[in-house]
Amino acid sequence: AVAVPFDVDRSGVVAASRNFYGVLEVVRKGTDDDYEQRMVLYNGRILHGVQYLQPERQDEPTTYYNEESGIGITLICFPRIGPMRVATVGLGTGTIASYGRDGDMYRFYEINPDVLEIARNHFTFLSDCPADVDVVLGDARLQMEQQPPQEYDVLALDAFSGDAIPAHLLTVEAFAVYLKHLRPDGVIAVHVSNRHLDLRPIVAHLAAMHDMQVIEIDSDDFGGAGDSSADWLLVTTNEDFLNDQMVVDAATDVDPPDPAIRVWTDQYSNLFQILK
Repeated sequence: AVAVPFDVDRSGVVAASRNFYGVLEVVRKGTDDDYEQRMVLYNGRILHGVQYLQPERQDEPTTYYNEESGIGITLICFPRIGPMRVATVGLGTGTIASYGRDGDMYRFYEINPDVLEIARNHFTFLSDCPADVDVVLGDARLQMEQQPPQEYDVLALDAFSGDAIPAHLLTVEAFAVYLKHLRPDGVIAVHVSNRHLDLRPIVAHLAAMHDMQVIEIDSDDFGGAGDSSADWLLVTTNEDFLNDQMVVDAATDVDPPDPAIRVWTDQYSNLFQILK
């Protein structure tokens, strides 16, 4: 998710909901003949997704899922052997489904039922996707703990951009759950864009515990209506993926974590240490 100003123009609101998890608004922007006419989802002041409305652009990946982003490059460059199995923690508008191909399986874990209703009724990423699309409602970690191993090729974690992050999704115990569901050569992609917190050392600790490599791909905001900058960390042992030229050109190394910063567990986390 991406922070937007408090005074953002929200004329054109077509749907809104409020529940325990916050306030959601769907806003239509642009005119009928506008090449960048779009539908936008906000959670409070946080941007959660954009879809262009022109038929030729509806399946274009946008915002922090665009083709220059860490998750975009992962899904483009992952060495496919057959159909891919992809899971995402955090649904938003379902933008990541724009990468799905016939035969693939794309699963979303989403805790807020209102988000699912909006993604289905006001956006078409899910319905347009040729892959087998599945949405699991509930806390992602609890749901995964109850599932048998799913053999995911890519597991994207996109739940850490708000002001209050779910720390229980970045603990030693949580990471063990993810690895249970990840193929040995799979990729865990963590969206770490956050105005207040630097999650890099926490992810780096978790990667090191399992002898996995971690790289960072930062993408820029190019100024388009569907663009936004994004910081992704990619955790994997897949050397073919890491040596792909597109990955090499986009990636930077992640510094080893400060020894003073401890890895998070279900009994311990310290947000103060990672304040920007």
